[in-house]
Amino acid sequence: MKPKLLPLLVVTVAVVLVACGGGKDNAASGKPYPLKTCIVSDEKLGSMGEPYVFVHEGQQIKLCCDGCLKDFKKEPAKYLAKLTAGAVPAPVAPAK
Repeated sequence: MKPKLLPLLVVTVAVVLVACGGGKDNAASGKPYPLKTCIVSDEKLGSMGEPYVFVHEGQQIKLCCDGCLKDFKKEPAKYLAKLTAGAVPAPVAPAK
């Protein structure tokens, strides 16, 4: 009976990995990040190496480094406000 448990375990683990995205980073799955700077420090993204990317409540967030994550987690609303302030409004068609 025990030899039959190993294949069952392998199949179960495979199903769980597929359901969770295969263990891949799903940071790109949120709403795209619109800024070219770190939302916390305002440093240019890429100036300190690869940006730290994650998804917060469906919004992709990019930080200049993982050190800014602590500040972001303390006051996410403060930093998320920068996204709406930095967004470019859609052009409005002139009234006829």
